[in-house]
Amino acid sequence: MLASPFSAGVGFYAFYAMQPYLLQLYGDPRAYGIAGLAAAMVAGAQIAGGLVVGRVRGLFKRRTDALILGAVLNVALLAGIGLAPSFPIALILLAAWCLTFALQSPFRQAFVNGLIPSEQRATVLSFDNLMGSAGGAVVQPVLGRVADVSGYGASYLVGAVVHALSIPFVLLARREGASSDPVIAGLEPGAPSGAAVEVVE
Repeated sequence: MLASPFSAGVGFYAFYAMQPYLLQLYGDPRAYGIAGLAAAMVAGAQIAGGLVVGRVRGLFKRRTDALILGAVLNVALLAGIGLAPSFPIALILLAAWCLTFALQSPFRQAFVNGLIPSEQRATVLSFDNLMGSAGGAVVQPVLGRVADVSGYGASYLVGAVVHALSIPFVLLARREGASSDPVIAGLEPGAPSGAAVEVVE
C-alpha cells in the first residue's frame, strides 16, 4: 500500500497524458483518431492481460517476484516513452506499458486480498484505493507542471523516477514472507474442480 501512491499516481498521469503526447508526436493535433487509438489500446491491453495472466502466473514462484519485475519494467518503459523519438516507437512502448500494468494488477490484488480477513476486506481495500488516489492527487499536478515547462517527454522521464520510488516498498513486502506471497499452482482457468493444490516453493 505504501508503494501505491507512487505507482498509481504515475499510472493515472501516464494514462491521461498519453493521448495529447501521441498527438504531439504524430504531428497533427486534430487527429482525434489517434486519441481514440490510445484509449482502445489500454482496453485491449487489459483484455489481453486477463487472458494470459493464468499462463504468466506459472513463471513465478512468488507474487512479489512478479510485482518487482513489473515495477522495474514499468520504470524502463516510462523512461523509454519519454525518450521516444517517433510516434510508432512511443505507441509500441505505451502498448507494452499497458500490458505490463494489466498483468501486474492481478498479482497485486491476490497478494493484498490474501492478507485481509474477510470481515475487514472492504475497509482495508478502501484505504488501499485512498492511498493510490492520494498519490494521484499529488503526482499528477507535479508531472503536469513538468509537461508544461519541459514537455510530455520530460514528464514521462520524471514519472519513471517517481515510479521507481515504489520498488523499495515492494522489496520490503517480499522480505515479510507473507502467506499470500507463494504462487498456488493448479488453479488456472479451466482446471477441473477439486484439482490438487500445490504451493510452488
